[in-house]
Amino acid sequence: MPDASNVARRYAAGIFQLAREENSIDTWRAELVKLDELLQDDVLVAAFQNPAVGVSRRMELAKLLAPELKKETENMLRLLVEHHRTRAMHAIREEFERLADEASGIIHATVTTAIELDRDDRTRYEAELARKLERKVTVRFITDPGVVGGATIQIGDHLVDGTVRTQLARLRQELLS
Repeated sequence: MPDASNVARRYAAGIFQLAREENSIDTWRAELVKLDELLQDDVLVAAFQNPAVGVSRRMELAKLLAPELKKETENMLRLLVEHHRTRAMHAIREEFERLADEASGIIHATVTTAIELDRDDRTRYEAELARKLERKVTVRFITDPGVVGGATIQIGDHLVDGTVRTQLARLRQELLS
């Protein structure tokens, strides 16, 4: 069985391709937000986890709770329900957002530091990353006391590790060599 991240990537890629062909990326963004919120509803979650509730009944419940969903979104929901993948919806939405932002030239980065950064430091990180990458960057900041000092910057699969912990580990390796 494929893992959740592969499932999310496949679904998101399919939706993104359709959205780009129809020039409706923003519409799909909004629809995926609605669908993600819908699939967090306690009543619906309970019904979807109950094997006695069939696909048609699950779809009826979903339509009652969110009658404003577009036909294409309902079709996607039906696919998720039929293949028991409704739990992957949040990851699908996040992956779609990533694809849409990437197509718009927006890069997502994660900066991890030992202490919480103030607003000025966060702004400086964002501005410097945008300048170096020559693109718009949205940054998520994480605090991890294990970093000791410095920071890591994660952009996609690329990691820049400027932490004191890593520098000490390198120094230790050099001393042992």
